[in-house]
Amino acid sequence: MGYIRKLAICLLIGVVAAFVLQRIIYRVIWEFGDKFIPPPVYAIAGLVLVVAAAVIFRRRVLGAWQGILAGWMALDLAMFGWQKLFLLQGQVPLGQLDEPLSSFPGETLTWAFFGRSFPFFCLVGILQITGAFLLMFRRTRLFGAIFLLPVILNIVLLNIFYGFEVGDTVHALILLVGLVCLTLVHYERLRAVFFRGDGASGGVVLAVVVIVAPLVLVLSMGSPDRNPQLTGKYRVEDLTVNGVKMGLPSCQDSMLTTVYFDQGNDVVLQFNSLQRRWIGSYRLDRVSGALVASWRYPVSAKDPLAVRLDRVQAGEWRLVGVLGKDNLRARLLKE
Repeated sequence: MGYIRKLAICLLIGVVAAFVLQRIIYRVIWEFGDKFIPPPVYAIAGLVLVVAAAVIFRRRVLGAWQGILAGWMALDLAMFGWQKLFLLQGQVPLGQLDEPLSSFPGETLTWAFFGRSFPFFCLVGILQITGAFLLMFRRTRLFGAIFLLPVILNIVLLNIFYGFEVGDTVHALILLVGLVCLTLVHYERLRAVFFRGDGASGGVVLAVVVIVAPLVLVLSMGSPDRNPQLTGKYRVEDLTVNGVKMGLPSCQDSMLTTVYFDQGNDVVLQFNSLQRRWIGSYRLDRVSGALVASWRYPVSAKDPLAVRLDRVQAGEWRLVGVLGKDNLRARLLKE
C-alpha cells in the first residue's frame, strides 16, 4: 500500500470521525449547555487528533481500516436513522406549511415533501439503521455498503440540487466516499459477478432500438408548452373595468390581480386571493393575438373570457377584451 493511499485512508477515517464527534458534542452542548452552538472548533480539533493518532498508529489502523471506517460510518448512519424514527429530523413548522410552496427554499420544500408521509420517512430511517448494522460485521460489510449506496447517493443528490447547507452536503459526500471505498476494496470480486461474459445477448443493435424507440415516441407527442412565449405568472397592472380604473385592492376586494398561463393551455385568474380563483383552458390565435378561455372551476364561473393580447416588450402584454359582460383593459407584467 503506497504512502499516498495510506494517508488518504487515515484522512478519510479522521474526517468521518470528526463529523460524528461534532454531531455528538453539539447535541450535548444543546441539551446541557446554554444552547449556543459554537463554530466547528471541536470538529477541527477532533479531525487533527484523529488523523494524528491514525498516522502514529498507522500499522494497526491500516491493518483494520475497513472495520474502523465502517464502525464510525455505522454510528453516524444509525444516529440519522433513529432521528427520523423519533421525528428529530426534517420537521417543518406548522405555520410555515400553510404558506405557498413557491415561497419555500429548496431544503424546506424537501423536508415538507418527505414529512408528508411519516411511514416513508421511517422507512428511510430503517434502511439507514439496517445498513449501519450490516457494516459492523466483516461477512456482511460489502453487502451493507452496496445496500447503502443508493440511499446515500439519493441523499447527496437531494442536498446538491435542492440547496441544502454546505456542511450537510459535505457530510453526505464524505459518507458516500466512505461507502465507495468499502465497496471498491472488493473490485475484482464485483467485476467477476457483474461483468461476466456468459449468457445470451441481444447485441448492440437491439439495445439501441430498445433505448431509442421510447425517445421517438416521446418526441412524437410534442411539447405540452404550446405557447412558450406566453407561459408564466403575470401581475395585473392598470386594470380598467367598464372604463373605471381599479385602485389598490384591499383584502376584501375581488378584483383581478394575477393571471397564470400554464402548460397544456391552462389559464388561471386570481382575484386578490388564493381562495378566489377561476381555472380553465384557453385557445390562442398566434397571428391576431385573440385569446378565448372557458372555465371548469369553480362551477359558478360561467363568464367566458375573450381578449386580445398585444406584446409590448419581453415579459409585458397589453390585454383588451371582455370577461362576461365586463370590458377589460390591463397590462400583464411577468414575474
